[in-house]
Amino acid sequence: MATVTDFRDFEAFKACRVFTREIGLLVRTRKFGPNRRLVDQMERASISILSNFAEGFEREGNSEFIQFLAISKGSLGELRAQLIYALDLALLPESQYETLDASAESATRLLGGLMRYLGGSAKRGRKYDRKPKRRRSRQTSNRKRQTANR
Repeated sequence: MATVTDFRDFEAFKACRVFTREIGLLVRTRKFGPNRRLVDQMERASISILSNFAEGFEREGNSEFIQFLAISKGSLGELRAQLIYALDLALLPESQYETLDASAESATRLLGGLMRYLGGSAKRGRKYDRKPKRRRSRQTSNRKRQTANR
C-alpha cells in the first residue's frame, strides 16, 4: 500500500463520507422533522464516523488509528440500527432503506479491511518513522551555560 498522507485519500473514508452525506440529506426530509431526538442521534452518529476516522489518522500511529476506526465502525452500526427503526416507523420506504443499508455495509467492509491491514502491517505509523531527538544531558547544558557566562 502506498503511503497515504491525507485521511481523505482512503477509499474507506470516501465511502463513509458518501453514506454520511446520504444520512444528512435523509434527516432533513419532512418526514423526519417531528422526530428531533432521532434526527439528533443520527446526526451525532454520522458525524462521529468521519470525525473518528480523521482523528485516528492524525494521531499518526497504527494502533490509535485502528482504535478510532473501530469507533467509526461502531457508529456505522448504530446508524444501521436507526435506519431499521426509521423503516419500522414508516419514515422511509423499503427501497430507500435497502440503498442506505447497502451503502453502510460497503463502508463497514472497507473500514474492517483497513483495520485488518493496519493490524497486520509491520509499519507502526508515521510518528514512529521519525528519528528521536537526542537529548542533551544536564552536564552538557550546564557546561554550555557556564562557558557562555564567562
